[in-house]
Amino acid sequence: MNTISIVIIVKNGEEFIEKALISSVWADEIIVLDSGSTDDTLKIAKKYTKNIHISSKWPGFGKQRQNAQKLSSSDWIFMLDADEEISQSLQKSIKIAINEGPNIYQVNRLSKAFGYEVKHSGWYPDWINRLYPRNLTTYNDALVHETLIIPKNFKPVKIYGDLYHETYKNMKDYYLKMSMYIDAWSTQNIDKKSGGLLIGFLRGFWAFLKMYILKLGFLDGQIGLTLAFLRYETTVTKYIDLKIKKKIKKIN
Repeated sequence: MNTISIVIIVKNGEEFIEKALISSVWADEIIVLDSGSTDDTLKIAKKYTKNIHISSKWPGFGKQRQNAQKLSSSDWIFMLDADEEISQSLQKSIKIAINEGPNIYQVNRLSKAFGYEVKHSGWYPDWINRLYPRNLTTYNDALVHETLIIPKNFKPVKIYGDLYHETYKNMKDYYLKMSMYIDAWSTQNIDKKSGGLLIGFLRGFWAFLKMYILKLGFLDGQIGLTLAFLRYETTVTKYIDLKIKKKIKKIN
């Protein structure tokens, strides 16, 4: 029988990490790599695993996932976010998959936003690569929007069962996460993309239309409209932030 590690990277996740950990207790190993939490994240994690590590320096999401994977001693990796929860049906599928030979497996993530399940808006189905042999591959170096590197001649396989995802509980939670995302995105793209209000407005308007109309966000009701507006706002803001960082870099 092959072994599996559930690997979690986290910072200040006391509000949701316990659900992630409870859904992982069946695994051979739970690994938590913390980025300097100041809340009760570590206290909660210690109830479920002794394999807890702390890294005070933040290298970006891609490299942090790489670092966490290196702490595993199992045959397989399931990369779990601290605000996610493995459903019973997905757990069963994972146990079958890890004994069927080396492959990369996709799981379907079902997200909640502000207490509502989002079934449209481009949020569901949401197939993501999360289950893979430890010695086969790892994540890329991206600061944000990191992806699993797919080796040549491998095609990811979908497995049954939802991965539950608690995105934002309230607006404070949303803006805290978005401020981190915007900073990482603009830093990553400072030499790759153009910034400014006009391009931000145009891309933001397109992002709203795509999410609300083309991806059927209107079928999600009020929460669909809310998410589409927030997508517009975030898109405009990140291009303004990019412009500001470019200007500061030029001055320096």
